[in-house]
Amino acid sequence: MNQQIGRVGVIAATHRPEALHWAVQYTRRLRELGVDVRVSEQLRGHCGDEFAYGDKQFLADTDLVIVLGGDGTLLSMARCAGPVGTPMLGLDVGSFGFLAADAPDVTMEQLERVLTGDYMTESRQMLALSLENAAGEVIVEDSALNDVVISSRDGERMVSLQTEIDGELLGTYRADGLIVATPTGSTGYNLSAGGPVVEPNVSAIIVTAICPHTVSSRPIVLPDTVEVRVTVPRDERHTGPIRATMDGQETHAVALEWSVVVKRAAHEAHLVRLRRDFYFANLVEKLMPGLGG
Repeated sequence: MNQQIGRVGVIAATHRPEALHWAVQYTRRLRELGVDVRVSEQLRGHCGDEFAYGDKQFLADTDLVIVLGGDGTLLSMARCAGPVGTPMLGLDVGSFGFLAADAPDVTMEQLERVLTGDYMTESRQMLALSLENAAGEVIVEDSALNDVVISSRDGERMVSLQTEIDGELLGTYRADGLIVATPTGSTGYNLSAGGPVVEPNVSAIIVTAICPHTVSSRPIVLPDTVEVRVTVPRDERHTGPIRATMDGQETHAVALEWSVVVKRAAHEAHLVRLRRDFYFANLVEKLMPGLGG
């Protein structure tokens, strides 16, 4: 049994009318149940003046965050909730819903149960990124739940990326980019790029090249204890500005001779689950429907 919930944050995908509808319903119901409700600033004007509004950090300073939307909304919230250990209840409102897969109408019926702490949590590995300049100084630190993608800034050019694993040179990829993913992110961009599906409880880091320019390049599954260092070399094959993108959302510019250093984060994302038969049932339904009985 988890601790009783007294303060809840609510965030929603504002471009989805159904998410806005359920945000109103959840904030009202939580208020009726005597919960201290914090609401995303983007929902101001939809949920009423009686709530406190703020950014994702404000929402993460709670006992639970309810995320109404799809996986993108949950990923953006995870980068704030993960470092402080706040669990997230992801509710799907018509998107792909691989991470946020519970239905808002069904969960509403179980809301009082959730507030008593009667729920399960899945702990999901996250990645820590450090962006170092040519002098080895850390310029940016960030984290990701799904992946870090290093590619050209316009997404249209081939790049050269020198890659080391724990200080040992792996080689220089010539490709459209490089994905460093968690097991959670293995079913995202990594899978589209030909990488493997890795069950979330496996402790691993996955390195997959995007459209590599050699047929011998293959995805690599590494222990989660390693450090992956990707450096932009100064050579005649350099093809323009490069970026590092976190979960397909936050982007950092990477200059020549700078390094993107990725390793397992010290914190994890905690996903609330109301049923046990979640991962494989969802995997088959969303990605492998041919296996369904």
